[in-house]
Amino acid sequence: MKTLFLNFLLLILVHSISAQKSKLSAGHTHDILAVKFSPDDNQLISYSWGDGSLILWDARSGYLLWKTKTELVQRANERYNLQEFFWSDDGQFIVTKSENGTYQTWDAKTGRIVSVSENSPNIALKIGRAKTLSVTKGSGKFSVTNSETKETFTIESFSRTGSVYDVSYDGNLLAEGGSWGNAAIKITELRTGKSWLLDGHLNRQPIQSSQRSELEIRLTQERRQRQALLSEAKGQRDKQAAIDSANFKEQVYITFEHYGDMTDPGERRMVESDEPNKSTVNKSVEDANAIWLRLHNNSPLPIRIPTQSIYLPNPKCFFEFSNRKRILGLCDNREISIWHGLEGKNGKSIPYGFDFGSSAILLPNTSVLFAVPREVLKNGKAIRFSFIFQKDTDEDKVEDYGDDIVLRFGQSDLSKRK
Repeated sequence: MKTLFLNFLLLILVHSISAQKSKLSAGHTHDILAVKFSPDDNQLISYSWGDGSLILWDARSGYLLWKTKTELVQRANERYNLQEFFWSDDGQFIVTKSENGTYQTWDAKTGRIVSVSENSPNIALKIGRAKTLSVTKGSGKFSVTNSETKETFTIESFSRTGSVYDVSYDGNLLAEGGSWGNAAIKITELRTGKSWLLDGHLNRQPIQSSQRSELEIRLTQERRQRQALLSEAKGQRDKQAAIDSANFKEQVYITFEHYGDMTDPGERRMVESDEPNKSTVNKSVEDANAIWLRLHNNSPLPIRIPTQSIYLPNPKCFFEFSNRKRILGLCDNREISIWHGLEGKNGKSIPYGFDFGSSAILLPNTSVLFAVPREVLKNGKAIRFSFIFQKDTDEDKVEDYGDDIVLRFGQSDLSKRK
């Protein structure tokens, strides 16, 4: 009986926590990036890029009036942040401007999107507020000053940044959006110091409307169609990448160059020259502390390789894809450092090297030189690292093509050299 009673209490506790989370999720769930009072100061819009929501609140009561997703106005696979927010003079519309330069018009009563355009809509907008109001931010506080009445109000900051705020047009309310995980909005009445939170606990109507405008339906359908086309294209690209990688991987390989010396890997810099230096000096087996190897890319595609340092690209060394897209890479016969791992003769990985590095592009029909300490190849050990092919996409980008392919060079390969 005691066990059943404890389980019953646990069930009630879990249900209570779930209910609280459900209530909190009604408002914003990520950092708030914008708040803006309506022309009559009765309402407030807020925006969060993290949860993709635009919300309208009753500023005084704290009621959540409506909540809408802004992803409807984004392109497939390209989500743009909303950066500017305006109310129409009559309070009937809300106009937002995305970082891609497009304007979105929203019905302030329903939250439904009315239009998306390249140019600012032909709507009289409420821009600016009384010049008598000024806001300054200090360490953990706001100071709001009215130059006409000479009143100054000091309000403690709600979030750690204090970077998202707005003052009502009548100069009596300060709204601040939460950040650093606190997704509520704090409104303070300046003259009384009274404050309250807008966090989604109070809902005056259902958040998600069962009816959508024709524009919303059309935008959703177009977005799904674009995503389906992109998904199909990606699937075809991945299949072809698997075929090409299998055909081309044997054309990327390592050969022995000569014995010599090398710079201590711990002394290498973040950005280095790839001009041949240590690699130009040959030494006898007895006098050498390093083995110089050559990495060849005789395949028709560039490859991305791991390097310990960064090597600045030379504009004269590039590869041009069929769509005229160019990718810069290492010039032929350069001297670089490969960021490699180590494995034993049983093929198991051995802790070695540094936990940081960079990468570089090795162009087709190009080879580079790199050194390996002689000590690491003793007792049947081998160095290992991965490379991956690069290819252009339908979106005019250059991305990884296929899966990582592992290259190895060990003591046994050294003995097979010509």
